[in-house]
Amino acid sequence: MSKAKSDKVSPDLDTPTDLPQAAVEKISASLNTLLADAFALYVKTKNFHWHVSGRHFRDYHLMLDEQSDAIFATTDQLAERVRKIGGTTVRSIGADRKTADHQGQR
Repeated sequence: MSKAKSDKVSPDLDTPTDLPQAAVEKISASLNTLLADAFALYVKTKNFHWHVSGRHFRDYHLMLDEQSDAIFATTDQLAERVRKIGGTTVRSIGADRKTADHQGQR
């Protein structure tokens, strides 16, 4: 079993993996894009949840709340998969904005 090594990862955060470093980086980058997109979608869904109005307010409000909870639940799973293979996750909203695949939607 090899260890994924990177100058950016402290030894305390290094995670053993059988994957080559190139694979860890490629998979981590893909998962981090999904993670950033999930955070962006969560915030957008909550925004609609907070600002919904009209005749169907209660139905939409509850539906959007359930959807945002489900979206947010995926973020932990995505981040933990990145860590499990020895990668690092996005660490800030600024990193999310750079990583997210939502250009033009800011």
